[in-house]
Amino acid sequence: MTRPSRKTSSTNPEMPLGRLLRSERLDRRTVLRGVGASLALPMLSVMKPVAAAAEAVAATTSPLRLAWIFFPNGTNAERWFPEGSGADWALSPSLEPLAECRSDLNVLKGLAQVNAQSLGDGPGDHARSAAAFLTGAHPYKTAGSKIRAGRSADQIAADTYGRETRLASIELGTEEGRDAGACDSGYSCAYSNNISWRSESLPTGKEIQPKNAFARLFGVTGGGDGKDRGMKSSILDFVNDQRKHLVGHVGRDDARKLDEYFTSVREIEQRISRFTTPVQLPEGTLEPTDKPSDATEHIRLMYDLMVLAFQTDTTRIATFMLANEGSNRAFPMIEVTDGHHQLSHHENNQDNIAKIAKIDRYYAEQFAYFIKRLKDTPDGDGNLLDHSMIMYGGAITDGNRHDHHDLPILLAGGAGRGLPTGRVVEFPQYTPLNNLFRTMLDYVGADQGNFGDANGILSLT
Repeated sequence: MTRPSRKTSSTNPEMPLGRLLRSERLDRRTVLRGVGASLALPMLSVMKPVAAAAEAVAATTSPLRLAWIFFPNGTNAERWFPEGSGADWALSPSLEPLAECRSDLNVLKGLAQVNAQSLGDGPGDHARSAAAFLTGAHPYKTAGSKIRAGRSADQIAADTYGRETRLASIELGTEEGRDAGACDSGYSCAYSNNISWRSESLPTGKEIQPKNAFARLFGVTGGGDGKDRGMKSSILDFVNDQRKHLVGHVGRDDARKLDEYFTSVREIEQRISRFTTPVQLPEGTLEPTDKPSDATEHIRLMYDLMVLAFQTDTTRIATFMLANEGSNRAFPMIEVTDGHHQLSHHENNQDNIAKIAKIDRYYAEQFAYFIKRLKDTPDGDGNLLDHSMIMYGGAITDGNRHDHHDLPILLAGGAGRGLPTGRVVEFPQYTPLNNLFRTMLDYVGADQGNFGDANGILSLT
């Protein structure tokens, strides 16, 4: 396994942009700065090492990004898991939306998160599923304040690898969730609503508002008058002078990349603005929240923000909860009007099982959108997907049985690190899911040798 080396460039990203362009090549961490805003840049050829030194520092031009995408409530396993093994397999009905991405991912079979099981604590599998998913720890059963799980894999990576970027990590979601009170059979809501844990007693929390996530990632702050600028002005306006100067001093290919990047930033701002602009409402009605009411638009906005964050090296570590564990969201856009959690307790009702398959397919469609965006974004000697490891899955297989083995797990990307893709990889049953997390951490030099019930590092090559 190859790991990214530490940067060796002496370029100072804080140096005025004009001096940088006149004197030397741009540092990978260079940002455009304006009043109350900063904007990282995508990879440009002017940032690459000169030809004579390219081979020696090639690893510094394309850092590895890690992301964990979580979906709740289990699956219709018969329609989710593909048949076949190795490179000889066919997409299952629920994974058909990933047809264009088949060669860019691996289906991992046989993985288990044992610490999501009861282990004598009785019911509460949904809460344990989310709490154990990335921590590998069995959560302490309480509905009070003395919550305890474990440090999650993303935060372990953030401690070391995350120090090289502006944000150590970003945590995203689509559903609100309180961290107090009981949500599942005597388990605190903190367990059901978080997969990222900064410490064993402190969930990291997640941002569900695209507007706020954008501001956190790209440094938009309020104006001097104390009012929130929000999306009334573009972040590009605040760095306009430096933006024009940069475009005028780079080559044609870099100018094109910058134009595409600035366009994508503005498009995301405009999409967010459409859902955040106040509207005139009849007296007595509530104003809309910043969160888009359209679930698909919300999910895709969050995926787009992750692409931008990775493209600009603002962060290399992300988690995204497509919904809270135990979520009872309905999906009228695919003609599923029953709640997801309610359907997951299907009691072998075939109509309900079929509706779960529709939800599985819907989430796969959104994941395919994300993978395609990563693949379409150039990065170093390849694209963002080549230089990412994206895990997609959950810690429940069938929501009716509440089983936590043979989990639905995909791993996308990694070609830039020599990881073969386009396969079904079968491991012995009950192989710890935590072995996969150790493997991902090992790729960025953050493996600590122990994690949950992990007993080794997976062989993925």
